[in-house]
Amino acid sequence: MIRMRYVFWIAAFFWVLIGGGCDNRSILPAEAKKPIPIRIERFDSALFAIDSSALEAGLNSLSARYPDFFPAYLSAVLGIFPDDPMAEKAIKSFLGSYHSVYRQADTVARNFLPSLIPDLEESLQWFRYLVPSFKPDTPFVLTTFIGPMDAYERFPVGDYGDVRTSNGAGIALQFHLGADAALYEQGMLNGIFYQYQVRRFTPEMVLVNTMKILVDDLFPYTAGGKQLIHEMIEKGKRMYLLKRIMPHTPDSLLLGYTGQQLQGCFDNEGVIWNFFVKNDLLYSIEPAINQQYIKDGPKTPELGEGSPGYIGLFTGWRIVEAYMSKRENMQIEKMMQTPPITILQESGYKPK
Repeated sequence: MIRMRYVFWIAAFFWVLIGGGCDNRSILPAEAKKPIPIRIERFDSALFAIDSSALEAGLNSLSARYPDFFPAYLSAVLGIFPDDPMAEKAIKSFLGSYHSVYRQADTVARNFLPSLIPDLEESLQWFRYLVPSFKPDTPFVLTTFIGPMDAYERFPVGDYGDVRTSNGAGIALQFHLGADAALYEQGMLNGIFYQYQVRRFTPEMVLVNTMKILVDDLFPYTAGGKQLIHEMIEKGKRMYLLKRIMPHTPDSLLLGYTGQQLQGCFDNEGVIWNFFVKNDLLYSIEPAINQQYIKDGPKTPELGEGSPGYIGLFTGWRIVEAYMSKRENMQIEKMMQTPPITILQESGYKPK
């Protein structure tokens, strides 16, 4: 039973993006700079270039060009299976309905993706350096695609529509058009999206989501049936790793908060921790309760209108930060294998 209610995050005057400071951990060591080739594959362009009057031939050609990605795209993204007698009709309908989305996405991809490559390579190099078991695909391929506007899934550290592929990552361009895209305004009116999701539908999140996908792939996590503190710290481990492999990316982008929300979290870190402690929430195994703090959402109602949702991610990350700050030589893979209760007990986490 929740017995307390804190209200804070009063309107601020400035929009703050808290990023990583420039310390010795943000400079990639020379021995880690072995090049990682990166290639961009515009699957979306190839798909939408198909002549609808020769659809079967076009699909066969696409299948030959993308033998791994194409069948997975049909089944996992579009929900269409080859033996479905209505498959071609469904694909034709999708191409017609989403051609305008593709045109918008094509402009974003052309303008943004080439400049992404150096930052992606550096993040992959960091990942390989810090986690030796991570072997980046060579070349690492970013495959762009267009999917349904409701193909938005939940992952351990955030909700998004991008996916892991057999040779890199698949980027759902319909979720990276820019937060002010008119398409999203209509989506919010129709109840498909919420504002807290739309503000993350930007090109800048391509890199963040790509690295989240890779972390999730290497360190898969199955939630459910665990104590809240267990889930918070497991998610905090993944956030800690993301921060280490993306040291120049603002924390607000990694967490999915606004800059103002993140500043509020730091300013009220002790209040947030006391909320969990005094309401006996840390060892809760009730899914209906736990999900309020470890899933995405517009806010945490008990903490006020300006608070972010998914507040457990912030606290879990800060606990792991406290634990690792005392163990600078500890390998990240060992940290990932350390039981959450051990991390909590040995972190000395007591924010004021």
